[in-house]
Amino acid sequence: MARTWRIGAQRDRAERYLVITIAAFAVTVSGVRWYLDTAGYPTVGGGELHVAHVLWGGLALFIAALLPLLLDGRRVLRISALLAGIGAGLFIDEVGKFLTTTNDYFYAPAAPIIYGSILLLVLLWLFVRRRNASDHDAAHALLEALRDGVDGYLTEADRQRALDLQREAQEGRPGDPDDIPELFVRALTSPAMDERLAAEGWVARGDARRLLERILPTRVERWLIYLSLVMAVFGALAAALVLVASTQVELGDLNELVADAGRLEFPSEPIWILLSLAINVVVGVAAVVALVLLARGRIRRGLDTALVALLTSLVAGGLVSFYAAQFTALSSTVVVVLQLALVLDLRIRTSRASVDEAAA
Repeated sequence: MARTWRIGAQRDRAERYLVITIAAFAVTVSGVRWYLDTAGYPTVGGGELHVAHVLWGGLALFIAALLPLLLDGRRVLRISALLAGIGAGLFIDEVGKFLTTTNDYFYAPAAPIIYGSILLLVLLWLFVRRRNASDHDAAHALLEALRDGVDGYLTEADRQRALDLQREAQEGRPGDPDDIPELFVRALTSPAMDERLAAEGWVARGDARRLLERILPTRVERWLIYLSLVMAVFGALAAALVLVASTQVELGDLNELVADAGRLEFPSEPIWILLSLAINVVVGVAAVVALVLLARGRIRRGLDTALVALLTSLVAGGLVSFYAAQFTALSSTVVVVLQLALVLDLRIRTSRASVDEAAA
């Protein structure tokens, strides 16, 4: 294989490590904000000293960068992904101090900046997840599978995944039997590797999905989605009424409405509230379309439209809400994420049912 001048190959299972980072990032920011608000924003240190948590974030990021340089293996990558998310969360939580000359931790645009950073990570995850593997990527996937086999973590599903990537990358181009990737393939399929294969985990075996389907039957999941869409419609109606009423009255300084907000800073411009209400109306319209499609039995189209509604609420609505309402918008965002998870899971169940019917 010719030398490549790229930075490197895309790591196999990169999207899984990125999920760990995103989850750790979001949980860290939410946990820190909740703790500081509950504890009354304590000072860590004494006298003139204040050990800001951005320092702990920098330490976590340094360890996350150092570990893969010193150690190799799947566990190291998971720990590094976790520490990277925690470190990034501790760092960006204090972004308001870095953007203002007064070191204002409660700077209003900080909340949408933090939320936007999470959205950018999710966008990166989507790109990594959908990217097709090149010859170079497939060869490295084989190499990683061999490493996992040496460490005793390689399962039959993992091995088959690496072999499938190599086959897809070489499709239509017969390979040299003495080529490096072909040597990797022979090592992966050898009797010695067969004896070192690890047992499948409970997720790979399908136990996790079966447990979820017992706890949350498809019928119940479907009705929860219907209920969430109906709630979005009623929310849109209420938002539309407020928008109509706002044209009849003069909106003043909104700081009077949040006088009891404590240290938190809220924007006083009414345009942000009105924009948030307008987005709610758009989401409600999409929810109506989704309900109509679902009622007519067009399940796939209905679920796709519901996805559009929820993603609009999560991206556009979330960015505006985190600016207009600051971190009080966190609870509503979590609800939307849960609704999105329900829709995605029902799409998976519907697709599986269609495949089973076709096979029968």
